[in-house]
Amino acid sequence: MSLVDPLQFEMSILDEDLQEYEPTFGWELEEPTQRQLETIEKMGLNPDSITTKGYATMLLDRLMKRIQMHMTTPKQIRLLERYGFKDVGAWQFDEASRMISRVHMSGWSVPRGVTASEYIPESLKQTLQYGQKPIEAFSWD
Repeated sequence: MSLVDPLQFEMSILDEDLQEYEPTFGWELEEPTQRQLETIEKMGLNPDSITTKGYATMLLDRLMKRIQMHMTTPKQIRLLERYGFKDVGAWQFDEASRMISRVHMSGWSVPRGVTASEYIPESLKQTLQYGQKPIEAFSWD
């Protein structure tokens, strides 16, 4: 599977800080390190458009926090969005894995009885009951 564009990832997780990132300190303007770029690539994102150390640092921070929170990976997000699922950036890793397995078992199509654009995983149902949008349920701080 090919790598995910960082811009697509930012949009999928609705991260305004990443989308509006502007370097503040001098070190943030430096080129990203080879280790940063390699790590970003190992985590599923295409490092080619990452031009500053500050942006790479923020992106890695988001990726690590998503792992700690058991959230979807960039590749899971892209795959499920390709099938029409919504708010996949707010899904839990395990829920995405289960749905990907179901899609695979259905011959790489949306499983019978599932309407991708209306599907809400269990972890988001409670969030939606409280009137929040799925991605508002957590903070990066």
